[in-house]
Amino acid sequence: MARRRRLDVGNRVPNLRCGCSLKPNEPTMKLPGPAGAAFAFLNDRAPSMSHESSPPVSRSTTTESPRRGEPREADPRPSASALAARVEFLEDVLRSLPVGLVVIDEATNIVLTNPLGDEIREVGDRLGRPLNDCHPARTHEAVDEVFARLRDNPPDRDHPLVVERKHRWEVHYSRISGHDGRFRGASWVAVDIRRQKELQRQVLHQERLAGLGRMAGRLAHEVKNSLNVVNGALHYLRRSARPDAAATEMVSIIDAQVGRLSQLIDHLREVTRPLEVKREPCDVKDVVAASLRDIRLQHDCVVSLESPPDLPRLRLDGVLLGRFLTNALDNAARAAGPGGAIDVVVRLETRGDGESLTLEVADNGPGFAEEVLDHLFEPFVTTRPDGTGLGLVIMREVCRLHGGDLEVTNRPEGGSRVTARLMCQ
Repeated sequence: MARRRRLDVGNRVPNLRCGCSLKPNEPTMKLPGPAGAAFAFLNDRAPSMSHESSPPVSRSTTTESPRRGEPREADPRPSASALAARVEFLEDVLRSLPVGLVVIDEATNIVLTNPLGDEIREVGDRLGRPLNDCHPARTHEAVDEVFARLRDNPPDRDHPLVVERKHRWEVHYSRISGHDGRFRGASWVAVDIRRQKELQRQVLHQERLAGLGRMAGRLAHEVKNSLNVVNGALHYLRRSARPDAAATEMVSIIDAQVGRLSQLIDHLREVTRPLEVKREPCDVKDVVAASLRDIRLQHDCVVSLESPPDLPRLRLDGVLLGRFLTNALDNAARAAGPGGAIDVVVRLETRGDGESLTLEVADNGPGFAEEVLDHLFEPFVTTRPDGTGLGLVIMREVCRLHGGDLEVTNRPEGGSRVTARLMCQ
């Protein structure tokens, strides 16, 4: 009988590393590592080749030559080239996965790893060696327990083990079972959870802010009542006090401070009061024009506008849009100072997620310090002596309630730019 040899179709892609090999006299080809599990249909259909001079087996080859006039029966087994193409495709898939993958066989040897898995687990030259070689000695007992649990548990039960590694990777250990339920090994899959952790951090932060908001709302109500009493007493003093210069100055100082506290309380109540979006056809041109008219009356600044002439009516909340523009323009005017310049750009954009209104408000002021940019949306963070640090918080909420977001950046030529995106419906 002619001696058969295996067809080596693995390890062609250098970034996909496989540490298993076939026995010298194994009669049929089997894919290494997870390829055998993922493409099980290849295992028992691989063609065999003679060690001497047998040609590659093709789909049309039969075990014996048909007689003349009889139809040739097609061989259901894939050809060697088709098998190699399937393995190469599988290698490309494993190499391109956005997760780290390490595969361990039933003897606890590391048999395959993709590039990301090799980097995370630091397999290196330990490919083909026992799993414990990649773990410190103090963890060997725990690793053995994990592997025993995967081996002994029933194959029809979902039993992944999930742990966290380096505060970045969520690692899943899962059993690999054959078609007959036999234990074939285990897979180690690491998923990047940095974005998930950041979202969790943001949720916790928002929950804390919500609690603070409820407390601030009750506190603002009480402080507002006290300020009303102080303001009434101040009004009485102003009318009854003798025309003394020092007394008049003290009354003016008290009046200014009461006014500042009253403004802060009003902003606090705005932040703690939930905003509701009422979408209806809105003439954006009219809202923008009214906001620009008001800012020119209140500040000595030069305002330019770039907007499409045929801007249609859009389904937005016109009141919230006007509130956003008032805050954005007021911030820009105060940053630019007397005689400063403000550039307003209005665009209607269509992207993959739908149609949106984009508003840009830029000034030629000093801009923001880099250490401040990362904290601008935190309540009470402000760069102005008379600021409350709540305007940008409200502006971003208006954008997010419209399904968009707000971005604040420094301009390369100086000054700052506020870019808002509001989704239209």
